[in-house]
Amino acid sequence: MKDNEKLTPEGRAFLARVREAEERLFPELLDPRHPRRLSSSRRSWEYRPSHHVSRGLWGPADLARLSEPGRRVLSVGAHPACFEHLLCTLGLPPRNLVVADVDPAIATCVGAMEKVVFDIFDPWPELGRFDLILFPESLCIALGDRVAREPAPDAGPFPRDPAAGRLLAHVLGEALRRLEVGDGVEIRADGPMSHPAVVHAASAALDAAGQDHHLVYERFFLRVRTAPRGASERRFS
Repeated sequence: MKDNEKLTPEGRAFLARVREAEERLFPELLDPRHPRRLSSSRRSWEYRPSHHVSRGLWGPADLARLSEPGRRVLSVGAHPACFEHLLCTLGLPPRNLVVADVDPAIATCVGAMEKVVFDIFDPWPELGRFDLILFPESLCIALGDRVAREPAPDAGPFPRDPAAGRLLAHVLGEALRRLEVGDGVEIRADGPMSHPAVVHAASAALDAAGQDHHLVYERFFLRVRTAPRGASERRFS
């Protein structure tokens, strides 16, 4: 089943709005060879906002809820912030949004939202708390790039998996500590965080560190929420 076939009628109507907006806002960045991708000078591909909406990274209910005064959204690995700028044009107040990237160019991206530069694999700066933390395909790309630089043991078919699990646990732990408490508050990441064994290892590491959480990993889409002490749960499919 295609991602957009799982959307509700309201979700499909919202997806159509997003597709119209991306064609209007940055037609020069859309890859004419691929309906889901942007043309990228930094790497071989970046996804269009409509792709992320079709995957469930953001929906019409999110736009309504997170546009309320006092709500806060953090998008990590956001450069060039096309997705985030588009959300603001659809009604998300820029003051409710923080975009972050390790690339200093994030500071000059279009839009009035707050911009922060940091490396997700270092200790995170004090950013406050958020109702939603997003990782557009950035998490899988950053994890793959970082793991490739780690020394790999010689044995085993997936020698870098332990490092990948450790790094993913660090990122998720930092994000979990910055979530507000309440319904619908969560972390969402789109893109393959390697195979489920890596995500499972990261979740187990969070348990060992005393960070209770609910984690769902389904078709390379990751959702994580905080949980009461002793209520840690994870599901993979």
